[in-house]
Amino acid sequence: MSLLEKYWQNWLSRRFQLKGSKTLAQRDVLVFFNREGYLYLVLLLITFIAGINYGNNLVLALCFLLSSILLLSFYLAFRQLYGLNIAYEVAELGQAGQPFTIKFKFIPQKNQIHLHLRCEYLQQAKKITILKSPLVVQFDHIVSKRGLYQLTPLYFYSVYPFGIIRAWSFVYPQKQIWIAPRPIEVNLTQFGFKSFLQQQQQGTEDFSHLREFQSGDALNRIAWQQYAKGRGLLVKQFEEVPHHALNFYYEQMPASLHEEKLGQLMYLVEQAHLHQAGFSLTLPSQSLPFGMGEQHYDQARLILAQEP
Repeated sequence: MSLLEKYWQNWLSRRFQLKGSKTLAQRDVLVFFNREGYLYLVLLLITFIAGINYGNNLVLALCFLLSSILLLSFYLAFRQLYGLNIAYEVAELGQAGQPFTIKFKFIPQKNQIHLHLRCEYLQQAKKITILKSPLVVQFDHIVSKRGLYQLTPLYFYSVYPFGIIRAWSFVYPQKQIWIAPRPIEVNLTQFGFKSFLQQQQQGTEDFSHLREFQSGDALNRIAWQQYAKGRGLLVKQFEEVPHHALNFYYEQMPASLHEEKLGQLMYLVEQAHLHQAGFSLTLPSQSLPFGMGEQHYDQARLILAQEP
């Protein structure tokens, strides 16, 4: 990208920035001839010249009628975007190779109807024929590269009513999303999963001892065999087996490239979360202490995305 293009993009980003939500003002709506509008302008010039050269009032009247339609088209096209409120919603964290969703919410003013709106986001097009109540337009996008990702602008326009004038605008969401690495499969048995899976099959509690029955004890804990032998009501006591700790280290990954190592760690983190196992994660620049659960999983994905 040249210096001039970079300057132009920065200017557009500042001019049409979107922080949370905004209502389109007059300076936010651009209006000009559509592609078909240039043909209409040529027709208007032909009728005007013909009316002047031949002194034909009917041709001049037709020219003035076409001019009034053109002026009306400018106003009506402008009104389709003016006053429209736009907000957006997107997840804080994505993952390379998997789609993430961005939602744009269009909210018309009270008693205002917007017609024939078209939205374009990353070569995806959506059409809104009639907008008279809040409407959410959703776009799905796949990011292929790990790291910090800047949301791209939404372009939307209307050519109502005659298709000769286009009113358009942009919104540049002022938000950056962290993208976690794409998982790369590795042999799980080399990273502590074998012991963990064996522990899951055996159960998480081991028998400890017997004690006398007390009021409130569960009936399924009573040692009925001992009761049948005349030893009274005895209750089985169990002790919880400590969870096998899964510790993932960047240096232990078999890959040679940095991004591949992060992808292998991402796979291990996903598998640990899938099996509801606690884990810790150690990277060259940061680490995550032992934990488990959805929040812990998201933290692991975040530091993998942020790793330099």
